[in-house]
Amino acid sequence: MHPHNAQHQGTLSDDRRRAIGLAVMLFTLSAGYAVAHREVVMPVVAFVGFTEEAAADEEERPMPTTAEIMAHIEEVSARYRVSPRLVAAIVAVESEFNPNAVSRKGAQGLMQLMPATAAELDVQDSFDMRENLEGGVRHLRVLMDRFRNDLPLVLAAYNAGDRAVIAYRDIPPYPQTRRYVLRVLRRYDPAAARAAANRIYGSGATATASVAPESRTRLVSHESSGRRPGALGPWRDETTAPTSGRPPAAATDSANAHGADSP
Repeated sequence: MHPHNAQHQGTLSDDRRRAIGLAVMLFTLSAGYAVAHREVVMPVVAFVGFTEEAAADEEERPMPTTAEIMAHIEEVSARYRVSPRLVAAIVAVESEFNPNAVSRKGAQGLMQLMPATAAELDVQDSFDMRENLEGGVRHLRVLMDRFRNDLPLVLAAYNAGDRAVIAYRDIPPYPQTRRYVLRVLRRYDPAAARAAANRIYGSGATATASVAPESRTRLVSHESSGRRPGALGPWRDETTAPTSGRPPAAATDSANAHGADSP
């Protein structure tokens, strides 16, 4: 073979090898990019799909009727040996039977559970009727056992926290807590409300007069078209307690036990 031809064929072989190597490298890079792009895009698509499904489920959840709420109150109350009338009175004062109610302090649902309290009670969704009632009634049962079924103290503890009740050894002198106790008792048992008014304000007081103007503390209803409404209010008085007879500082830390605005 002529030396020139041999040299030419060697050059072609080198060029062919380089071309094949470049093609292999490009194929490898493009395949790797496609795999990486798929690994990034697929989780994003899956996450978007999950959030869309969650939002659709949230929008499709029907608003329970008052009759359905009452039926579940009966069921949960029987399980925890609590009067369903008492639970219904608490729900009426706390949320006006609105499972989507939110207070200015962040208390949520029918029985107005604060997020921290809901977490302690293992309530995953405070806007779910069943979960909220289950957690709220269980909490109420604990307070009833702790305060030996003394309803004014139980209700005061539900509103202002049990540590405040223990510190004062009675209903705390928070105006909104006193009104809360009387408002619930007035719906549950008017005679008990009158007795509680005498206990709080003296023998000359009446339950109706001591509740204070309803228009100042009434829970404001709202349309239930969405699952996360804006905050309600003002429905709890923020007037501070008298300076005399205040409990130790540690006792005031539990004032937000379930959504109270106690000082």
